[in-house]
This record gives sequence, C-alpha cells and structure tokens, in this order.
Amino acid sequence: MNSQLFEQARSAYRAGDYSTAVQFFAACKDDSEVAGEVDHLRGNALMRLGMVREAANAYELALRDTAYGKRGALLTNRGKALSAVGDADGAISCFIEATQDNSYSTPYKAYLGLGRALLSEDRVAEAGTAFRQAAIDGANPAPASALGQLGACFVKLGRPADAIESYRTALDFAGPRDDTRSLNAGLGCAYSASGRHTEAVEAFRVATADGIYQLTPAEADAQAASQDALDAASAQNAMAPVGTQQVGALDPLDPLGKSGQFMPDPSDTGFFTLTESEMIQQDRQNMKIRRRHRHTGLKVFLVILLLLVIAAGGLAFAYTRGFGFPSQQDALTGLFNAVTDGGDTGQYLAPGLSDSARSSIVASIPEDATPTITNMDQSMTESTALVTVELPRGGQPAYEVTFVRNANHIGWAVSSITMQFDSSDEQPVDGGASSTTTTDGSDAASQDQAATDSAEEPVSEDAPVE
Repeated sequence: MNSQLFEQARSAYRAGDYSTAVQFFAACKDDSEVAGEVDHLRGNALMRLGMVREAANAYELALRDTAYGKRGALLTNRGKALSAVGDADGAISCFIEATQDNSYSTPYKAYLGLGRALLSEDRVAEAGTAFRQAAIDGANPAPASALGQLGACFVKLGRPADAIESYRTALDFAGPRDDTRSLNAGLGCAYSASGRHTEAVEAFRVATADGIYQLTPAEADAQAASQDALDAASAQNAMAPVGTQQVGALDPLDPLGKSGQFMPDPSDTGFFTLTESEMIQQDRQNMKIRRRHRHTGLKVFLVILLLLVIAAGGLAFAYTRGFGFPSQQDALTGLFNAVTDGGDTGQYLAPGLSDSARSSIVASIPEDATPTITNMDQSMTESTALVTVELPRGGQPAYEVTFVRNANHIGWAVSSITMQFDSSDEQPVDGGASSTTTTDGSDAASQDQAATDSAEEPVSEDAPVE
C-alpha cells in the first residue's frame, strides 16, 4: 500500500473533499491487496457522494480483512447501502449478522436498520421486535425514534393499546432532535384505532398546532374518522327524545334544573298592579339601560382591533418558530420536482448561493424521487431538516437539508443538501496508526478516528454512516 497516497486520501476525507478522497483511496493499493481501513473509508466517501452501490462493494472488500475487525460497523453500513438500492434481503442479512457481533458497541443502529428493512418487506411483527431491541439498547442515546416506530408496528398489528403506551413513552424520552409532532400524530392514530376519539383529536391538534407538520394520508384519515365519530355522537345526543338525553345534560331553557319555575307568576312581578307614575319611572330606568348598550360601532371597532392585534401576535410567533410560505416541505418538494421536470430550480434555492453551489445541489438530487421531512430543527431564519427520499426503484436514502429565508423573507429556500450517515467505531483498533500533530495542536490520529467514524445511515433519521 502506498502510504503517501493513503495520507493524502485521509486528508481529503477530513476536509470533506470526498471525490478526491475516493480517487486517492482507490490508487493507494492494488485491487488484489486487502486493506480494511482503506476500503472502509472509501466506502464512507462513496456514501457521502450518493454512490451507494459502489459503497456496498467497498464495505464488502473491507470485510475480507479479518485483521481489521469492525465487522459490526461494516455490516451495518453495507446493510444500509443495500437498503438504499432496494436490496432488502441482502440488507436484512447484513443487519442480522451485525447484531451478532459481540464487539459491536452500538448494535441499536443495526436493529434500527433491520426494522426498516423488515417493514419494507411487510414483515411487521419481526420489524416490531427489531425496533424494541433498538429502544432497550443501553447504548442508544435517543430511544424515542425506535419507540415511535414500535408504536406504528403495534397499530398495524391491531394492538392500539400497546401502541398508545409506546408513543407515550416515546414522548417522555423525546430529546431536542426528536420530532414530537410526528410522535403526537402517531399517538392520534393509536387513540383513533382504540376508539378514544376525543384524545385522538387532541393529539392531532397538538401535532399540527404550529402549522409546520403535515399529516400523512393515513394520519389525516384517522383524524377525520375520529372527528366524524365525535360529530355523530354529538348529533345523536342532540336529536334524542326528551327524557332520553345523556345523564347530566343541561336543559338550555332551564340551566338551573328548575323546569317549570323559570316562568314567573304574574303576581310576583307587580306588573299588573303598576300605576301610571310607576310605569313612567320604569320607562326612565329602561332608557338608562338602553343608553349603556349604545356605542355599538365603537365596540365593534375595538373588538376588530383586538382581533387584529391577536392575529399579528400569532403570525409573529409563528414566524419566530419557523413558519413560512412556502414552507420547508413545499420548497423541498418544488426543488425535487423541478429537477425531475427540468424546470427552474433557482426559485427554490437560497438567493445568496454561488453558481457552483447551486449546480452542486441540483446535481446531488436524484430524478423522480419524493422527499419527506421526518425531523426538523427550526428557528426564525434557518432550519435544518432530516429528509427521507423515496427512490423510484426502491430505497430510502436520508439527507440533511438546510433552509434559509428566501428573497421575500417570508418563505423558505434550500441552501444545502448533504447525504446523512451514521458515525461510530470506524478507526482501526490496532495501535499501528501513526500520530501527528496538526497546526492547532490536536492529535491527527484522533482526527482520523473522527473521520473514520462517519458513515452508517444513508436512509435513517437517527444517525450518520460508521
């Protein structure tokens, strides 16, 4: 192996120049030479470039180096690459083998990939088992995602009560990067399936309260079903014959429950015994009362003004929370459609981007693909989203997309797109790597470790590639 070329390859990898890194990694050894670290890092760089099939082959070559180790990470990476190209059976085999590597420190990543691959094959019960293993893995720092996936499996299996508990536990464990809106929407589906329609409607309301999250077709159907059930029950109760209303219902004509007594006896009013002077006095009192109810126009104006102030405050609050038109999802979908149709992509890209940056973004987008935002961290002027892309031939690679406000400062535009991978346990375990010192005094070997820990998930919202 040419050590000089290898060092140049690692330098390019650390600098994010993955195209150059791939060329140097390929040139630093012969095709017949076995070098696990070289092919591992080459696979990671290929994943960064979206060349997932070539990455799968590189990971397979790295696995031939038995002295290198890292089997769990390599198998998990290869499984995710195979999932991205639609080879579900091959991915499942890799993930299962990865979970059997006792030296693998983060098996929850393999279980998450296994669960998704099994779901793509409609093996729901087995997928639920995999997601449960990922959720209870002590090395998993964010089990909320796995619990949410487990809840979805319970709904599909016709076990809504278990799904409710799974989603509620996921919300308890949710961290800053977890999409609580999606979890609440899933909880709404579970409530709806169990017939708890009031709670279902409330869960959907919470999920969509800020106007950012868009319900999936299945979630929208569950919301409509629960709302229709509540409306039907209300109408049925209102049309019930007298005496059959629900216990505790109030008579609108007798809210105090004194039916027959709300019509006073004439002798109690004194109306029939009023003298002429008393009638005049009462008319004066009535006139004073009418005066108090005047200035109707001023009152209407004040009410409208108050409503406008409240609406302006609500819009300002929504703006600071990342609301915009077009939304992040609309801008992303428009960009992908423009790439597929050959249309104008400039209207969906950030106005400050250079021509080369625009070309790089457009070139990284696959044609005929459907993007869906699965997780988003938004602020007033910038949002970062984790996006799952449905490829036309199968596979679901994941991207990290950054949005900024567009030229009118109201809607959103795409400023960068990067394929997402898992990062963990990628540096060689032997002590033979040389250690050099960078200009800032840090250990280059530790940088190599960080560079190696970079690729595990082109299709997952949970972690990058190992």
